[in-house]
Amino acid sequence: MALANFASVAFSTLGPRAWRKPSRCPYCPVDTPPHWTGWGSYWRYAGDPEDPSKRVAIPRCWCTLVERTFSLPPDSLLPYSTTWTGAVLERLYALFVQRIPLNTLARRAGTARGTLRTLKANFLCVLPKLRLPRREGAFGPAAFLEVLAGMEPAAVADLFRDWKEREPKHSIVGIYLRC
Repeated sequence: MALANFASVAFSTLGPRAWRKPSRCPYCPVDTPPHWTGWGSYWRYAGDPEDPSKRVAIPRCWCTLVERTFSLPPDSLLPYSTTWTGAVLERLYALFVQRIPLNTLARRAGTARGTLRTLKANFLCVLPKLRLPRREGAFGPAAFLEVLAGMEPAAVADLFRDWKEREPKHSIVGIYLRC
């Protein structure tokens, strides 16, 4: 089932703390050779903020050309979100593909209705900017999530990692636009 596919992306395939070195600096052109250095790390909650074991260290890098820091969250985390990637995709899939009413989903997931409303609105706002590999044009919400559900978990992780590297501060992949 598609929901199991998304859950495996967040937990079993990638592991909750999988992190890879960035392949490019998000501020510089793609063909620039690696020029960044390690710049410490910061702590971020992943999952339940009440549980201190859910804190994850996110390494930062320093771009020596533009003199800015950047970080790349682990594969199973989205930028600016403490919710696992798989859980976000499961909720969006339930809302758009399975057409579960928002109130019912909020009750089942143990999430506030306002949180789901915001997630839904942000996803609809960002969706026209998201492109899938080897696919032309933008998709509607249900079609986009169906294509993601049909992909292998590792391919979904690679796609999200690529989006995170390209959009350091605008976070289209986090389904959250910073103004």
